Amino acid sequence: MITLAQYVGPHAGSPDWTPARRANAEDLLKRCAALEAEMVRAGVEFPDNPATDSGVSGQTFGGFRPQNCSQGAPGSSHKEGKAVDRYDPKGHIDAWVMIHQDRLEAHGLYIEHASATPGWSHWTTRAPRSGNRAFMP
Repeated sequence: MITLAQYVGPHAGSPDWTPARRANAEDLLKRCAALEAEMVRAGVEFPDNPATDSGVSGQTFGGFRPQNCSQGAPGSSHKEGKAVDRYDPKGHIDAWVMIHQDRLEAHGLYIEHASATPGWSHWTTRAPRSGNRAFMP
């Protein structure tokens, strides 16, 4: 399970880490933890990323991103505390959620389509314009 400290990472002191974005992140992580627990019971493994020592993907921007971060558009779900990139080097996490999109719905989550996220799985509470549980970025 990804903790709030792991999610915000080195950006905890950023003025962009507002109470509203923290609340968004707490909601996101609660939903993610519930889905992850279900997936673990089904046999899915969640490896830790050696770069972050957690399930957060990337080097520093797989969780919360400050507004001036060069990764992601202004107002991106990462910059609002509404998305996390899960470390998924073998694609097992994405494979399971693509097959079980009803479980995403049950937990109020959406993902970027697995074909667009090699090595990670993008989970968000923000519904895409398409309304699809698995959407193309």
